[in-house]
Amino acid sequence: MKNLIIVLLLSFVFIQSVSAQLTPKGGSMVMERNESMSLGSNSALVVQLNGVDDKLAGKVWEKFIDDYYNGKTEWQRKQKEWFTDNINIPAIGGATPVDLHARTEGKTDVKFIVWVNMGASFLNSSAYPEQYAEAEKIMNQYLVEVQKEKTRLELEDQEKELKKLEKELEKLITAKDRAEKEIQKAEETIKKATAEIEQNVKDQELARQKIETQKQTVDTVKDKLSKIN
Repeated sequence: MKNLIIVLLLSFVFIQSVSAQLTPKGGSMVMERNESMSLGSNSALVVQLNGVDDKLAGKVWEKFIDDYYNGKTEWQRKQKEWFTDNINIPAIGGATPVDLHARTEGKTDVKFIVWVNMGASFLNSSAYPEQYAEAEKIMNQYLVEVQKEKTRLELEDQEKELKKLEKELEKLITAKDRAEKEIQKAEETIKKATAEIEQNVKDQELARQKIETQKQTVDTVKDKLSKIN
């Protein structure tokens, strides 16, 4: 029961996030407007994608149509539209396939526009109220897919940043280990040098003693030599 409550809360937060981030303040998620396209000015479904560029919007649309409706969408360079030919969406066209046209306006914070060609006319809420309601659901699901992709890309960026920070930490650890080894080596050198100095002092004292002894020997020999003369 506790896990179910957590899942419901997360679902609510996610839906609120989609509404807040992808739609204008105070605006409807899906708007119906007449928009210009390759076949003239026709009724379309329009959504505002805040924080989304045209490439991401198109990429998600192609994958969304393929995953949900097995439709193959192609970019028509001349018309500057995405086109899906003869796609089966029973909730909208019944047994009759429909064509989808889509395009974006802007480069960032894009407006995404979709036309549904029913054959005799384009989908609109007046002539096809039930089908239009289903099309709105499709667009709302598309918004969710856009948010998922945005979040996935954000996760990738954050994971890259995490790896970058982890590598920096590894470098710092390696530098610390190297410095500690250098300190250890220096300490051993100092210890060795200290021992050498102590031994040197002892050797100097011994040398002085030998010198004094030798001086006495020299003096003895000198005295002996003076007596011979």
